[in-house]
Amino acid sequence: MQILKYALSKHPIIASVMEKEDLDKALATDCGIVLLMKADIGTLKTVVDKIKETDKLVFSHVDMIGGIKRDKYGIKFLADDVGLDGIVSTHPNLIKIAQKHNLLTIQRVFILDTASIRQGVRSINESNPDAVEVLPGIAVPHIKDIIEKDIKDKLVIAGGLINTEDEIVSILKNGASGVSSSARELWSSNEKIKSIIAN
Repeated sequence: MQILKYALSKHPIIASVMEKEDLDKALATDCGIVLLMKADIGTLKTVVDKIKETDKLVFSHVDMIGGIKRDKYGIKFLADDVGLDGIVSTHPNLIKIAQKHNLLTIQRVFILDTASIRQGVRSINESNPDAVEVLPGIAVPHIKDIIEKDIKDKLVIAGGLINTEDEIVSILKNGASGVSSSARELWSSNEKIKSIIAN
């Protein structure tokens, strides 16, 4: 978890890459982490190698990788043969498997209402990921007390429906360590955001 914590402290914005044509744009930024939202078994290794040449951490949303079964063999392949640094998943069982293969883990939790918050906290406590990604990310300021009380020992990443630098600042001031965004125009805002928060 320390390497993830350090990366987010240096560059709190995660470049969430949805389309292949956005990869070069992400690599040209100072984002320390690239999250591949879409991938397939045929090209994933090549893409991961390209990202690693830039010394960025590379994660993939394992639930959305085409051609790989979501089981212990698929996760082992991602760790040993593809060389991912970590995975993102909504499934606690995959988080546990990934941990056995020394992958960093981010568990996605959807905040819809009070019941989903309680369920999310239970799931997080069961799987014990390195970080929790809260969706939609704009909900983070509204659940600051829950973050501080129930998931205080986890890094919190906000993702989804985040469109402005002001939203990122608010989210980071209210309990999140990082923000995952597919908005290309925000990927180069790391230093500006850190400066605003510092002042």
